[in-house]
Amino acid sequence: MKNKFTGFAIALAWPQTWCKQPNAWYDSLLLRLGISVNHYYRAGHAALVLVEKSTGDCHYFDFGRYHAPFEHGRVRSATTDHDLDLPRKAQITADGKTITNLREIMEFLHQNQACHGNGDLYGSYTEINFKKAFEKSKEMQQQSPIPYGPFVRKGSNCSRFVHTAVLAGNPKSKHAFRLKYNIPLTPTPMSNVNALDRKTKVSAPQPWELFYPALKPDESTLQGTLPQPVRSKTIPAKAQWLAGEGAGSWIYIEKTDAKNFEVTRFAPEGIIECKSLFKNNTPNAFDPEKSFDLLHPSHCQGITIRQNDKLIMLTIEERVSKQALKRDLAELELG
Repeated sequence: MKNKFTGFAIALAWPQTWCKQPNAWYDSLLLRLGISVNHYYRAGHAALVLVEKSTGDCHYFDFGRYHAPFEHGRVRSATTDHDLDLPRKAQITADGKTITNLREIMEFLHQNQACHGNGDLYGSYTEINFKKAFEKSKEMQQQSPIPYGPFVRKGSNCSRFVHTAVLAGNPKSKHAFRLKYNIPLTPTPMSNVNALDRKTKVSAPQPWELFYPALKPDESTLQGTLPQPVRSKTIPAKAQWLAGEGAGSWIYIEKTDAKNFEVTRFAPEGIIECKSLFKNNTPNAFDPEKSFDLLHPSHCQGITIRQNDKLIMLTIEERVSKQALKRDLAELELG
């Protein structure tokens, strides 16, 4: 009989992470009760790594308000956000039931600021049908942006996404039962981790700067996405700012020929996050030298543009190598 468990789902949790309020009806009440601090909740952050047993390949996914419209989030992976690459292979025992280097995988992710986790990291895992969990994660990625919130109908947040994806992989019955019933009102980062086996903790490096919402944010930042920051000297003058509530980037588009473009995404401080060659597969012509609006969704896999009241989609053709990115960054810093 063919083994139905073709992979693993690793649930990850940073329970010490503070998150901006979801702009829900209960925010003002919980602020008065002291459950939130200056419009932030210590809700934690959740993420997921799907491991394919046949190859040991690890695929990172999470959900958050990154480069998404106000009150919305999206599913991220290394496909849409190249700084989420996970170049570690899972080492699996001969019987296919145990990952022997879970800590190594977690330590690598813990050092990646693009994961947006803060504080100690917890992880655990279960065997799953890899194809089903992976396809569900990709399906939600295609549906993004998705309304954000722990209780929003047809919406999601980081914990709900992990919960949904793991269950889609048909885990062992004991883990499915815990995920479905051993939770509070809604899934949390730690309820996902506690539902699975081989719980592991990776402590935050010391000294660790743990974010705390000590100051009340400007009211305008609570009702929209992140404001445009001061433009770093490495950011081209024609780059446009695209943000969500949790993260934003500068996006610069250069024309290489009639249908092809080079797109670079910069972090607020000027570091290159991704750079690729894109193609305009729509019938509408696009000229980056003329006025245009950069729209959601736009990420390292696809760019959405409106120019002359027409929608244009740029899709990735070829990713620029990491070596080339390092050279480009060095040239920008020298310039």
